[in-house]
Amino acid sequence: MGLESVCSDWEWRAARRFLPFDLDGFAVEHGALTRRRGVEGGEALVRSLLLCGLPKASLSRVSLMAREAGLASMNATALFKRLCGAEEMLRELFMHALRHAADREERWGDYRLVVVDGTTLCGPGATGTDQRLHVVYDLGSGLPRWVEQTGPEGGESLRRYAGVLGSGDLVMGDTGYGHARGLSAALHSGAHILVRFEFFLIRLLEENDLKITPEEAEARVPATGTVEFPAFLENWPGPLRVIGSRNPKGRVVWLITDLASDELPVHQVRKLYGRRWQIELFFKRLKSLLDLGEMPTRDGPTARAWIWAKLLLAALAVLIADERFSPWGCPAEQSEELVGEVRMRPVGSRQSAARASRPQATSGTAQGQAQTPREDAQTVQLLEA
Repeated sequence: MGLESVCSDWEWRAARRFLPFDLDGFAVEHGALTRRRGVEGGEALVRSLLLCGLPKASLSRVSLMAREAGLASMNATALFKRLCGAEEMLRELFMHALRHAADREERWGDYRLVVVDGTTLCGPGATGTDQRLHVVYDLGSGLPRWVEQTGPEGGESLRRYAGVLGSGDLVMGDTGYGHARGLSAALHSGAHILVRFEFFLIRLLEENDLKITPEEAEARVPATGTVEFPAFLENWPGPLRVIGSRNPKGRVVWLITDLASDELPVHQVRKLYGRRWQIELFFKRLKSLLDLGEMPTRDGPTARAWIWAKLLLAALAVLIADERFSPWGCPAEQSEELVGEVRMRPVGSRQSAARASRPQATSGTAQGQAQTPREDAQTVQLLEA
């Protein structure tokens, strides 16, 4: 379905309710509307800038579209200057829109399921990463809870999200987040963890404070089936559960969690961790439907504002349709990473007072149900009322 052909499907009044009531004052407050030449006010400015988020939307094309829609009278140069000064406003509008996301029943017991990950963005002629997008993705709403843009130096760590995560969150991440400081930061924020890691990238201890070496850990994993044993972080008092099994290629897949076995039985770990795939689908859709993977500039003054316009456009489309942004489903090869029967060793006796004070799940069974993936990807347009 072409974007131009569905333009009339999205009425501005449907999207307007997810944005601040006084867009004019909001635009002034965030420095995007210091003068009104060529544009009547904040609402017209926001609508014009949203057009920049459309795929293949050059400044010349957006200038023409805004003029034809009666939104603004700006040439490409004037639009460029408006976009340069709108990064803060577009970012805050995106965060404001996310507050309207409904909480779907996608939980594990009493815990909200969230996934953290990042993706790289590159501009024309790039030989490396130009921008990084770091996301906390809420599986309940099917929308990001929090997004940060950084340059190529922005690394993956749960410490980045310590102020966003909290009590009641069960956060999942891939091996990029399996580091001691990040895991500790997430745990100290009150969140629970289920993170994939590699033993050679983290220092885990036995109950007697001896380090568990990668060779010792791998020797415990059977050729088929799953092994579980306790481990400790140096700056976290409670025992963690390490769960390992071999994938079809014989490589050991390690996961670590602070959830007790009655909250997260070992035979259900694979099913739960497989839901992390939703954030990969989120990134894929951003890049395929909204051309987020093809930045018009590598690190110019409009690069970051352009990304926020894309994200705001996508969020409004999902909120209007009351749908998840990414479809449900997990590739078979992902869900088969942890297989087989269980061999268990009892968790050590060392207990954490901090853990005792944290909320406990009433059930170890997932409450949400997987939905059928949508074959027809939803497109986004906010042009004409």
